[in-house]
Amino acid sequence: MKRQNKLLTLRSLTRTVAVIVLIFTLISLSACGNSDAPGTDAAKDKTLVIAVPDSINLLEAGQEGSVIQYYIQQIVNEGLVAIGEDGKIHPALAESWEDENSTVWTFKLRKDAKFSDGSPVTIDDIIYSIERSADPEQSPSIAYFYPEGFTTEKVDESTLKITLPHAQSNFIWSISNNGGLFVTKKEWAEQAEAIGSAKDLLLGSGPYKVAEFSPGSHVTLEATDTWWGGTPEVKKVRIDFISDNQTRLLAFKQGDVDFAFDIPISQVGDYQSVSGAKVQTYKDRSYVGLTFDLTVKPFDNEHVRKAVAYAIDSQGIIDSIKDGYPEKATAFTAPEQFATVLSADDAREKLKALTHYDYNMEKAKEEFALSGAAPFSTTIYYPDSNQDLGKASLVIADSLKEIGITVDVQEIPVEQWLNEMGSGTKGIDWMDYRPPTLDPAEIAIWFLDTTGQGTNPANWTDQSVQPYLQAVYEKSSEEGLDDLLKGIDIAQEQAIYAPIWWGEAAVAYNSSIEVDNFTSYTFLSQNWPKNFRFAK
Repeated sequence: MKRQNKLLTLRSLTRTVAVIVLIFTLISLSACGNSDAPGTDAAKDKTLVIAVPDSINLLEAGQEGSVIQYYIQQIVNEGLVAIGEDGKIHPALAESWEDENSTVWTFKLRKDAKFSDGSPVTIDDIIYSIERSADPEQSPSIAYFYPEGFTTEKVDESTLKITLPHAQSNFIWSISNNGGLFVTKKEWAEQAEAIGSAKDLLLGSGPYKVAEFSPGSHVTLEATDTWWGGTPEVKKVRIDFISDNQTRLLAFKQGDVDFAFDIPISQVGDYQSVSGAKVQTYKDRSYVGLTFDLTVKPFDNEHVRKAVAYAIDSQGIIDSIKDGYPEKATAFTAPEQFATVLSADDAREKLKALTHYDYNMEKAKEEFALSGAAPFSTTIYYPDSNQDLGKASLVIADSLKEIGITVDVQEIPVEQWLNEMGSGTKGIDWMDYRPPTLDPAEIAIWFLDTTGQGTNPANWTDQSVQPYLQAVYEKSSEEGLDDLLKGIDIAQEQAIYAPIWWGEAAVAYNSSIEVDNFTSYTFLSQNWPKNFRFAK
């Protein structure tokens, strides 16, 4: 498979699962009360403690592509460029750059960049990191950012040239640490056994370094004095992985957590009831929907896919399990993702005009009859990192029963869910994607790549979409907008993907900190801890 999903935001109500959840809850509660708990260190050392609803066992985004891994690597490993607080591209390890017809890209590298161990960042380190990032074996989650056949050239010690096999106007996102580049030290990486593990942490040139990592529990980051941008004011950041919503809420109420990320909308009132707490909701640019694997029968049958799409009551799911907050999706890219070329309202209207299948049980039955398929059974798996997807799966299962499809709903570990995505083993699979870049075409360049099996999560091979995707590569975001929308429309007309909702998220923080202008890309911006200040 060419890449895996970037985002872990998804989670058999069997006795076994209940026991696992209970054990995890007890462990988490115990951790909140021991001597190493975030609250004790925070009071003593002014540690900024952030609780996230996901759990990771590896820090490197190139392996799994978790959004949490991206948040960590944003401030540890730099790319040639980075996203600023304004959501635009800014210099990082490259001080400046230029391109010839979006094909030949030349970067002038900064000479004052150092790794956190004090050694200088060399052009050889950067070339090594690019080649490693483009290798599907070493970096399965980000290799797709690099077109096959690209080359790198060391012009001199501070000039790097990258030549692409074809024009790619959005390539600048690829070599950012929001996309597909996390520069590390070549000598260190070649000796490491497992980069991003508890043994071989991360080595980068960013404003922070990893001080300690306990897989599945937390990671601690410390400010460096080697970053070219200066030493950060927030000296220590601890990110706690607390998947259980009630446990995370309890940690916040007890003061063990300063900032709670991605809190359930249904718990907003609980967080607001905490003295001094502030809660903020925002459009997070995420997409949630179903993907059909065309290598798994009978989902190679377009009428079966359309029958399933018609049978999904998206608004009913949103109202029943999400308290009506997320917006019903009409495409696999959220309106806010088009911010660099369109207002959200204008984008919403264009996306609404694309082919999509609103809930209609009669049409679902008609499409299933047209398919010629006999009633069958299938399984919808959801990752243990998001119980909402489990609840949505049960609602969908009830609907599909009406058209002759029996669905078994099963929870699996998030790592297994990622590894099996597009593997030809699951006819229906969840997709929960929060783009780390603001490139309008970010999701599309994966979803619409039909050049071979495994190049997209549906194993879709219809070549008719390729001219539109090629145009997206060759044109600017503004000029290629119509091509992008046409490509999305082709995929959705064939019901390759079934959009369900565009995400809305909430964060909460207590009176111990102040937060500046939090947005959907705050945690994706260069030196994002500077948006946090300890209250006086």
